[in-house]
Amino acid sequence: MTLKNLIKLDFYAMKPLAKLMICFLVIPIILGIIVNLGVSIMVTLTFVVFMLNMIFSISEKSHFHKLYGVLPIKKSTSVLSRYLFSLIIVALTAIVSFILYIILSLILNGKMNWIHGISFLTISIVIALFFISIQYPFYFKFEYSKATIMSILPYIICFAIGAPLFQYLMQNNHFASQVMKLISYFQSHVSVLVILGIVISVVMVSTSYLLSLKIQKKEF
Repeated sequence: MTLKNLIKLDFYAMKPLAKLMICFLVIPIILGIIVNLGVSIMVTLTFVVFMLNMIFSISEKSHFHKLYGVLPIKKSTSVLSRYLFSLIIVALTAIVSFILYIILSLILNGKMNWIHGISFLTISIVIALFFISIQYPFYFKFEYSKATIMSILPYIICFAIGAPLFQYLMQNNHFASQVMKLISYFQSHVSVLVILGIVISVVMVSTSYLLSLKIQKKEF
């Protein structure tokens, strides 16, 4: 079985969840209208990463590892296919979420703020790939039930700890001014933000992939 076929297998496994993922788009649309249009992109990509974790549950229940054991498939190939599948889904979701952002912008504002949209898209992709990079080694090492508990870590870091801590630090005038300068710089140099986002994403995913190869459980 080739790398391409393994990726197709993951697509078929996730197909039953497609309707749920499409229905979920209502939530980012509402949040985008109420909170911020860029939030629609971030929420959509964060949700799809959460859904991508289900592929490990499906593959475990379907005993994919037995299929991998029967067919001449290298463990490195099975791990690579899972990462590539996830990157494809994230890329497709990013496109859909950005189109959604454009539509909402034109309907609500009558114009498109490209810098705002591209900035949110870049940051949202980096966050999504951060979650994947942290979670996947757990899923490759442990059973799904155990890995799920450990995979909550990045969400705790970002939302339960990171967000309140950032709000607290923003009360400091010096810190707030430095943050605003940084935001202003990236707004004026959005290309730098995009390049930085690509570099960070490549480093995170590559490191995660190599770690997964090293620590993956024997029966996978």
